[in-house]
This record gives sequence, structure tokens and C-alpha cells, in this order.
Amino acid sequence: MPVLTYCVIKDNFGAYFIYKAIEGCDYLSVNIKKFILIVICTFFSLTLFGCNYKFNKSIFTKNKPNNYYYTNLLMKDLSLEKPTELYALYMNFYKKKDFSVEDLSTFTEFFNSLSNDSFIEKPANLPNKPIYKIFLTFSENKYIINIYNQNIISIYPWDGGYNMDYIDTSKMYKAYNLYGLCKYLIPK
Repeated sequence: MPVLTYCVIKDNFGAYFIYKAIEGCDYLSVNIKKFILIVICTFFSLTLFGCNYKFNKSIFTKNKPNNYYYTNLLMKDLSLEKPTELYALYMNFYKKKDFSVEDLSTFTEFFNSLSNDSFIEKPANLPNKPIYKIFLTFSENKYIINIYNQNIISIYPWDGGYNMDYIDTSKMYKAYNLYGLCKYLIPK
């Protein structure tokens, strides 16, 4: 039968420690060590299993309110302030060109000429890489306009959580088309 004993031990610095020990129960400490080892292995197995689990994230994401959501945000920012940085980037050779103040009026005319019919779903024949990118930086937000060709552009913020706004510019007045403006500023 195990006996409970107390041991007083003095260490090298003169401090006394009281230890409670069970004499004759070495098998108890071995069983506790095995139990702790099994718990640790089970814990790590379950946490690593969680990495491969395909969690349905659509529960937490909301649907995009409308297909012109980001365009409305950009138009709101344009109406409140002038962009602190506005430039175009030609994606084939990565040429950068800053827009002038006069070019900003083309942006406002472009957005004013949009209608609900201009906004479309993502086209099936959309190229992987746009020809031009326009970057608009405001005090709080940054937007990117991808220009794929004369007829299709997309708008999204730098840190957007929804799909891009796709715009069909084929029925738009040519003077307000952003493709023509970029082609004028950065000739090929």
C-alpha cells in the first residue's frame, strides 16, 4: 500500500522546499506521463487535420450590393476631393504617365456618361492581363481601373472584398473613353 510522505530538501542557496511524495507508486507517474503524451499527440493531430478541412466561407461573406458598387464609391470620392495621385501604367512595357488636371475632367465626364446598362457581368472572352491600368489615390482609398480594350474596363479598390465592376464602354461617346485617353497619353 502506498504511503504519503513529506520531504524537506535544502538547495545550494539555503532555501528549503517541501515535497509531497507517494512512496511505492512509480507506476502512477508512468501512467500520468503516458496520458499527457496521448493528450498532446491527439491535440496536434486534430489541429493539423483542421488545416485540410474545406470550410465554407460563403456564410460570412456578403453578396455585392449591385454591379456598380465600386464605381459609386469611386464617384463619391471624386466628388469629395481630387486624387492625390493619378497615373496610367502601360502594362506591356510598364510605362508610367501621370495625368494632368485637364485629364481629370475626362474622368468626371466618363463617369457621368455611365448608365445602368453599361455595367455587365464578367465577360467570357476577357483577356488575362489589361492593356492599361489607371491608379487613383485619395486620402483614404485607392482605386484601380483596368482597361482591357476599347469596350471593356473594370474598377475595383485596392483592398476590395467583392468582384470588380465591369463596364461596357462600346456605346459611350469616344471622347470620354478611357482607352482613348490612355492611348493618347502613352503611345505604343
